[in-house]
Amino acid sequence: MAAFKNAIHCVAGKTAVTTMSGAKDAEIGAPVEYGGRPDTLNPEELFVASINSCLMLVFYHFAEKSGVAIESYEANAEGTVEKTRNGLRFTKVSVEAKVKIEAADVAGKLHELAELAEKFCLVSNSVTCPVTYDVSAAQG
Repeated sequence: MAAFKNAIHCVAGKTAVTTMSGAKDAEIGAPVEYGGRPDTLNPEELFVASINSCLMLVFYHFAEKSGVAIESYEANAEGTVEKTRNGLRFTKVSVEAKVKIEAADVAGKLHELAELAEKFCLVSNSVTCPVTYDVSAAQG
């Protein structure tokens, strides 16, 4: 079993700060859409970023195990929040990745690696909303 921790500290009238192991402290607050400041991290974007980054890390893990050399990986993620009868909820997260690989003959392997990433991504498999993960070969 593994345990992952963080801490939050907030003093009245000040911006909250979160501390995570090995990372610099970061200011956090509400997103702009809910009255927050644009210069702080917010839980909603961190939620989407955790899914996006986990999928990427698992994709790289299986690419390395399969001997597929990745030149670059770029992904954009979007989480949709909607009002439901239980309040605001993430109703879906979509991740679209463009991957540039060194050898053209392994381009067909991208789909297989994406399926493995989806299957074994701890974060995306721990949320209740649907997560889509589309990977395509980058041009150039």
